[in-house]
Amino acid sequence: MTEQFPFIAETSSLPLLSSMCRVRRGENFRVQGKTVSRPMLCLILQGDGVLVLNDTAYTAQAGSLFVLNPGTTIEAAARSNVTECILLSMDTVCLQQVRGEWKMTSSPAFPLDWETGRLLVRHEQQAVLRLEQLYETYRGLQPDHFISIHSQLHELLQFLSENRLEANHEKVDPALERSIMYMRRYMSEGISMDQLAKIAGLTPSSYSRSFKKAKGMSPTDYLNRLRINEAKKQLTEESCILKDVAVSVGYGNEYYFSRKFKQTLGIAPSVYMKRDQLRVATASIMGFHENLASLGLRPVAVLEGVLDRESDEYEQERRLTRQFDQLRQAKPDLIIGDFYHKPYYDRLKSIAPTIILESTDDWKENHIRIAELVGREKQALLNFKELEFRKLEASLNLQPYFGQKRLALMEVTNQFIRLQGTGEHPLNHLLYAELGLQPAQLVSPESSRNEYVADSIPVLDTDYLLIHRASLQPVSEKVFRRMKQTASWNRSPAVLYGNVHDISNWQRLCWTPSGRLQILNELEQIAQQSVVFPQAGLIGH
Repeated sequence: MTEQFPFIAETSSLPLLSSMCRVRRGENFRVQGKTVSRPMLCLILQGDGVLVLNDTAYTAQAGSLFVLNPGTTIEAAARSNVTECILLSMDTVCLQQVRGEWKMTSSPAFPLDWETGRLLVRHEQQAVLRLEQLYETYRGLQPDHFISIHSQLHELLQFLSENRLEANHEKVDPALERSIMYMRRYMSEGISMDQLAKIAGLTPSSYSRSFKKAKGMSPTDYLNRLRINEAKKQLTEESCILKDVAVSVGYGNEYYFSRKFKQTLGIAPSVYMKRDQLRVATASIMGFHENLASLGLRPVAVLEGVLDRESDEYEQERRLTRQFDQLRQAKPDLIIGDFYHKPYYDRLKSIAPTIILESTDDWKENHIRIAELVGREKQALLNFKELEFRKLEASLNLQPYFGQKRLALMEVTNQFIRLQGTGEHPLNHLLYAELGLQPAQLVSPESSRNEYVADSIPVLDTDYLLIHRASLQPVSEKVFRRMKQTASWNRSPAVLYGNVHDISNWQRLCWTPSGRLQILNELEQIAQQSVVFPQAGLIGH
């Protein structure tokens, strides 16, 4: 079963084609602050770049299809020399039967329940072909022109609805979507699994299995998330009453609601209501304090409690004790910690309510989660948007310098030489996927990094070698000198041609918006220095 336009129901929506245009623009094409007045589809035919819809940034490339609801604000910037797209705008007519007669009114809404953003579809090329055929019909002058274009529009929307994909690329099941619409509409009431399964036309066990496969969670957990998300909106409103919020989202018991809310978000709803006024501390080696700074909030205390196996344990314990004392004196209302600080959870919790964020390879997930805890989600989206445009600018600046040359990253510690791999990691994704730089294959693609003693490093077969000096202590300098005496170092193309450069701790910087901006700046500085001083890196042979 698929989404249908219910032409015989008491109230029906009929989409009509308003206009279509094919837009082709050249180098440095940009759009700033345009607002959509009608429901639209945007298909990218050629080129790539950044498309920002209501402050949410997307990567736009050939074949990408986007839904634009009325009121959507658009910003865009092209990376390619030529950008081409088809824009299709619609009017939605509502037909309502009143006392046996049909009345027609216009509606600004999209004819189907699709949210603004990227629309993933199976058979992408067929979708492109259908849109191009509709455009050719729209431009034509055939006698049945009017009937043909609206018929093709309905067929196109039906095709897209039948082939929509979830974020995990599973096919959208309209039966499950109907049950989700029911959840949204009646979340304030009691909803049973049997009801939802009946709406989807499945047995309860089949419904539960299908739902979990499509959405990655059980129907009960999904309903709970919908309720908590609605509660979050209400809790930010002035003069809201906790008991009333609990009832309005389907939790008759205020205490049960508070327990479910805290299980989901990590903080009680009473704390969430004043989240933008909290005194916040961090316990993190992943730069959570810098995430807060990017959101315009200065932490009252910063704890970095993870022990370094290469440093003196006694001195580290003293430093940790000192940081805990400072944390107590700061009297925070909330402590946000990374998963490395789970062993300290009980100690942290004795000072203030503590949330330990789960491990993830997605730095954006961390940033938006921190933003939500302190009431600065909009600033997080603005940070993402700024970074996307800055990244596009940097990729254009870096391409003439790096081209197809190979890049390798190294860290020098007091004991080891660490070579960065190409496994799943935010830094690798930034350098090689987002900026399009080419990695040197010095370690296994499945590894994030490998460690070596100084005199047994592999051949540094790379055109550019970027080195982070984790320590400037004499023992670290000794490790560095020993490495520079090896044949693997002296035969490296990067060393021979002077393309060896010092960098900051990119492993850490890549987890925050400000850190990623610093990485982009350092890469551009390396490019500029190599133009001014060809064959002379920052580190001598």
